[in-house]
Amino acid sequence: MTNKDNTYELIVKKLTEAISEEEDGLLNNELDKHKSLARSYSITNTFWRKYFPKAKKHSIIQQTEKKLGFTYHQSPKTNNWKWIGIAASVLLIVSMAFSINYLIEKKQAPTLNQYSCRAKEIKTVTLSDGTKVWLNSSSLLIASEPFIGDKREVTLFGEAYFEVAPDAEKPFIIETSNLKTKVLGTHFNVVAYPTDDIHEISLYEGKVQLNPNTNNNTAILNPGDRAYYNTSTGKMKLLHTDLGKPAQWRDGILRFYDEDLFSISKKLERHFQTRIFVSDSVTGNLKYSGEFEEESLERILELLSVAKTFEYKINNNGIIIESKKQIQNRNKLLKQN
Repeated sequence: MTNKDNTYELIVKKLTEAISEEEDGLLNNELDKHKSLARSYSITNTFWRKYFPKAKKHSIIQQTEKKLGFTYHQSPKTNNWKWIGIAASVLLIVSMAFSINYLIEKKQAPTLNQYSCRAKEIKTVTLSDGTKVWLNSSSLLIASEPFIGDKREVTLFGEAYFEVAPDAEKPFIIETSNLKTKVLGTHFNVVAYPTDDIHEISLYEGKVQLNPNTNNNTAILNPGDRAYYNTSTGKMKLLHTDLGKPAQWRDGILRFYDEDLFSISKKLERHFQTRIFVSDSVTGNLKYSGEFEEESLERILELLSVAKTFEYKINNNGIIIESKKQIQNRNKLLKQN
């Protein structure tokens, strides 16, 4: 293992709060010696705190979760390894920033720009090559501009819609924690929040090539194709479907097309800035299609619950969604006791 690999391992431990006092001292020494690494760590730490904030202890939702015994949740040990895996994936992306910072120090590269979008904010940016990018809520894009060499590379955390400026000699590459998307000139949407198990790419115009970081398999998307990449299993599913108007979230519209409640709850969490727990996998896998523009969160949940058999409860710490059957079974047990 190289010295850089050892340092990256220490950063992973630091992010997941599994670092010892001695290791913490070693990491601080490395950060003090290498300014470019310190900048990369600063970027990574910002992402980590943004996407994986410390959970509030003894919250109502956590207490309720424990009482209900949600079967689909992982054990603390398994969950800890999941965080470590996510941190390692994020650091693969940051290695790109590390390389760029090294070149900047040698005065061989342009500026490393960061375009960020706060919660409930949508931002439009135009990159140095003329590519237009729309960033959705809580998203961040990193780009070294102006682009040099034989490719145009950017790094994405979150969701973005791209209208890539054509350049046959310089492919446009989007790096996320698990996927590399390569294009020449096209319109497409990428959903790659670090906290999501499923990442999506929807292609509206042109052609793109997907390369998962975990294997050598590639996939080619044509207009109307949507790819779902499972970050836990490394498997990819391709569907040709009605994508509708491109990235309607740019107009403040929430659109779901044959999506399960787990996926929908993630989008609602980001859009309305609240926690949502789905209590069981049967309810979480229920599929919905719909379009919402000005409806409140409660109104959306009300409409979804009418269509399917679940109920929801709202409290100060978030929302709990349970199947009616689960509620009935629990009530029976309470009566028996």
